[in-house]
Amino acid sequence: MCGIFGYVGQPANVGGAVLDALRLLEYRGYDSWGVAVGDGASIAVEKQTGKIGGAAVDFADTDIGFGHTRWATHGGVTRPNAHPHVGPNGRVAIIHNGIVENFRPLRDGLVASDHAFASETDSEVIAHLLEAEVDAGRALAPALAAVFARLDGLNAVIAMDIETRELVAAKTVSPLVVGSGPSGLTVASDAIALAGHADRVLYLDDHHLVRLAHGGLTLFDRRTMTELPAEFVPLEIDAGDASLGGYPHFMAKEMAEQPAVLDRLLRDGGDQIGALARAIGGANGTFLVGCGTASYAALTGAYLFSRIARHHVNFVVGSEFKYHEHFLAPGSLVVALSQSGETADVIEAMLAARRQGSRLGALVNAARSTLDRMVDLRVHLGAGPEQCVLSTKAYTAKVAALLLAAHHLADTPERGRELVQAAAAGLREMLDEGWVDGVRNVARDVQHANHLFVIGRGLAYPTALEAALKIKEVSYVHAEGFAGGELKHGVIALVQPGTPCVVYAPNDETRADILSGAMELKSRGGHIIGIGPTPDPVFDVHLSTPDVADAAPIVNALPAQMLGYHLALLRGNDPDKPRNLAKSVTVK
Repeated sequence: MCGIFGYVGQPANVGGAVLDALRLLEYRGYDSWGVAVGDGASIAVEKQTGKIGGAAVDFADTDIGFGHTRWATHGGVTRPNAHPHVGPNGRVAIIHNGIVENFRPLRDGLVASDHAFASETDSEVIAHLLEAEVDAGRALAPALAAVFARLDGLNAVIAMDIETRELVAAKTVSPLVVGSGPSGLTVASDAIALAGHADRVLYLDDHHLVRLAHGGLTLFDRRTMTELPAEFVPLEIDAGDASLGGYPHFMAKEMAEQPAVLDRLLRDGGDQIGALARAIGGANGTFLVGCGTASYAALTGAYLFSRIARHHVNFVVGSEFKYHEHFLAPGSLVVALSQSGETADVIEAMLAARRQGSRLGALVNAARSTLDRMVDLRVHLGAGPEQCVLSTKAYTAKVAALLLAAHHLADTPERGRELVQAAAAGLREMLDEGWVDGVRNVARDVQHANHLFVIGRGLAYPTALEAALKIKEVSYVHAEGFAGGELKHGVIALVQPGTPCVVYAPNDETRADILSGAMELKSRGGHIIGIGPTPDPVFDVHLSTPDVADAAPIVNALPAQMLGYHLALLRGNDPDKPRNLAKSVTVK
């Protein structure tokens, strides 16, 4: 969470460039933002609360600057709490992503030494500690190494020294990537912010510390401050990935890209998916791990491997995995699912698995992310950057990859390819304006509802959980997903006349039972929204989906994505930046 970006190079409108980069990073947090640049011998700062929108900054051209877009953790959403934070003497400033877990004793010690703080944040202690080191005669790089060693938690910090006109950066788990281009050096929490500034990038590891100055880049091992070789790779970001491309929102664009994502996975993912399937087949126990939307893709995978390959895999929510690590052994395989490859709970789970000697795998969308670099085998989802906070196309790619892997393990890979091809074709049909109009009508019918429930059975149960998540996180309608057989065990007490109830009814072995559950909901006054290939009299409204057998979770995700999107518009919400959420959850 939080987006950070810094620049050192040729004099230019650095303030404007930093603000433009922050717009690309705003999916990481949009409670507040701030920019700091070198203004002669001093640091000029502009901070504001809220989203960046059409804001501008008015700084003179300069050679150094950085900025931050915030997802608030410690301290409310106020201008003083926004970053950057400047040291008490004005020589150094910092921007920070993460949580300094031991900030209270650090702050108490500084206050006892007569330091006065301007904010409520944990981050400001870094600026004070750092400036004290610099005032004592240390150069910025060893000063940051010393301060960083005192910080508990998962953190990324970029520091500026206005006297030496340099930036220094270090991280633990929270991502940082350095860019090199014709005009100068850049550093950011996501490579997408380096587009237009860099043609080569360097991904920092946890033991790295990097110095960016007019004399060039120096990479250190921050534990010993010995210099290391810097291994740059080409920046592979398509400028179109960062633009709306004619769509009103990134969510609309990314939903529409899902068929092409499936086509690309079929074209490029075969070898990696086959290797994953063989590893699952040979493992002494496999765990699929993910958080949020990725967790529901992982749960779907557990069903797919059971029904297609007759093979058991375990599913664990990423934040709960450390309580299951006792079952792991050197023969175990732990496969993490992640769009960003930077989710803190997932990284922590993989570190726990590594300690147990287990083999590590990943289904990951961000190549060269922390997760991608730490695993033994990976499937690159190839969905392209997701700028909307809600995950849509990466979820579709995860489910498709698991379906293909299950068929590889069952020695029926062509059947898997046929199903994914059918799902891609079905999604293209569903994205037709006539089908979308049907979803809009449902959204109009239920836009004033306070509660909405989703049920599914079997393979549709994790789809129901994902559907409820999509709807509630963007529309703010309270939505919950349930196993259809659990209605009589308490859930049905929540249903009142007019309560919207989404029922997933695929043409599989669950259909008769789920329709019986739908009838129970309707008899209590529920407004039944059926999703599946075939209508039924119990439905008050039917959203048709193609009959694609075990690929049903792929096509069944779109109605919920689309319903959440249109509910958000009707209720006046920003579908790309829902309240209180951020895309890359790099804090625990």
